[in-house]
Amino acid sequence: MNATLRQLTPAAVRLAATTLILAEGYTTTLCVKQFLRNRGYRAYQAEVSQWLFVIAGQQGWSVHDNGLFRVYYFPRLPLLPQ
Repeated sequence: MNATLRQLTPAAVRLAATTLILAEGYTTTLCVKQFLRNRGYRAYQAEVSQWLFVIAGQQGWSVHDNGLFRVYYFPRLPLLPQ
């Protein structure tokens, strides 16, 4: 059987990252890559990393670069005064 892998798209990366952030509170490019590969996408670390960095900037996500990898998460909203 010759399985055809699906082409990676920015929409697929955004959906995968959003799903993982909602489920875990954060994500990394490695997690997104594995998530996409498990769903039949041809996903490479470098490509996922490039797309995810652009998407995070467009969506206003928070990014923490610890020197080894970037951690992506939704920004925390400030508490409103009561």
